[in-house]
Amino acid sequence: MIRKCEYGKTPVPVALGIASLALLLTAVPAFAGNGHFIHGVGAVNSSMGGAGVALNEGAIGALYLNPALLTEIDGHSMEFSVEFVDSQPTVSSTVQTPFGPFTGKTEDETDLATVPSFAWARGPQDGSNVGFGVGFLSLAGFGTDYPQDFTNPLLNPQPAGFGAVFSSYKMLKIPFGVGWKVNDNLSLGASFNAGWASLQASPFGGAAPDCSSPVDCYYPSLNEDTSYGYGFSLGVLYRVSDALALGAAYNSEMSFDEFDWNTTVANPNLPTFGTGRTVKFTLDSPQTFTVGLGYTPNDRLSVALDGRWINYEDTDGFGKGFDPQTGAARGLGWDDITVLALGIQYQATERLALRGGYNRSDSAVPSASAFGNVASPALFEDHLCLGLGWRAYDALELNLGYYHVFENEVTGPFIGPTGPVPGTSVTSTMEVDSVLLTFSFDL
Repeated sequence: MIRKCEYGKTPVPVALGIASLALLLTAVPAFAGNGHFIHGVGAVNSSMGGAGVALNEGAIGALYLNPALLTEIDGHSMEFSVEFVDSQPTVSSTVQTPFGPFTGKTEDETDLATVPSFAWARGPQDGSNVGFGVGFLSLAGFGTDYPQDFTNPLLNPQPAGFGAVFSSYKMLKIPFGVGWKVNDNLSLGASFNAGWASLQASPFGGAAPDCSSPVDCYYPSLNEDTSYGYGFSLGVLYRVSDALALGAAYNSEMSFDEFDWNTTVANPNLPTFGTGRTVKFTLDSPQTFTVGLGYTPNDRLSVALDGRWINYEDTDGFGKGFDPQTGAARGLGWDDITVLALGIQYQATERLALRGGYNRSDSAVPSASAFGNVASPALFEDHLCLGLGWRAYDALELNLGYYHVFENEVTGPFIGPTGPVPGTSVTSTMEVDSVLLTFSFDL
């Protein structure tokens, strides 16, 4: 659909309308991650590039990656972690006018994001072959905040554009895990995963717009709502030798309740303007499968190498297209992605450990879905990770991590009800810096 709005006296076509295909949809993480997920949880795992499905990296790493690793925990372990994320997204858009292209670029104004996690685990003790643990792991979070911008066609006021765009999404995974050491070589693990998520968006393209005519449509604004979900994880760890271990883990799709908002009709040109309406939307978390190896040739060196597949295309909330009857988005239109992660730890001294890692992910957002993901630019590809651990006391280790996600971008056309709109484009970019601090207590 082509919208016409007045910039001075010049009519400018702006694609919007029923096919906003998620308008900047509900935004799933503008966080630094592998699509929907952050690349690693806690300073140790994150600085190792997110690799560790076959390497013991502590309680957080075991509950995040592979519950079979709970059998590798020595005694009791308690970990507290916090991450400070500075993301720098931008969006630019272009439409053609009789006087040439009208182009504008806008920077996001999101504040620093704080991402906490916690885990407790108990390894096998007193002749037992069972370990178990529980965690509260922040897997996704963001705050996207684009101001209304008359110089950017996409961010012009509704109904010509979308106006100011604000979105906030948070997801917490709460695993209850158990690991069983079958013998000296083989360990199995499983966890039940509870989930909590919250979502706020203004405007929200996942809802049917309020239209008084085909070219006069407004999207509602939604306050924060929460949802609860569940899923499970299965893991295996096999020791080929004292130096080499193989690991694999499957995380099921996490099914969440529908988000359910009470809002009002947003179009001032409708007689029902300001009256109540209800908006519902489902956003599940996709299944993943990870395989990898852990290599510890001596007491000083540890290497982890993982490969992961994330299934977005079959997950509610991430599908493609929109409902032609209502104009509501079916999902973000993401592709399945694969991830390669490599991490190395070197024990420089008895108390100091040095870490480095690299994480390479596909971008989840294809060009065809760029228009629907302005508020959810999951464009992350290359992560460079560094970290260190300092054994302050026998029972306390301080771990520090840092990573940089190199700038990446996606460009695609505006989308109308009949498909791409000629002469239009939208480009989102993303670059991230993040610092993590984890306190690890061995009790």
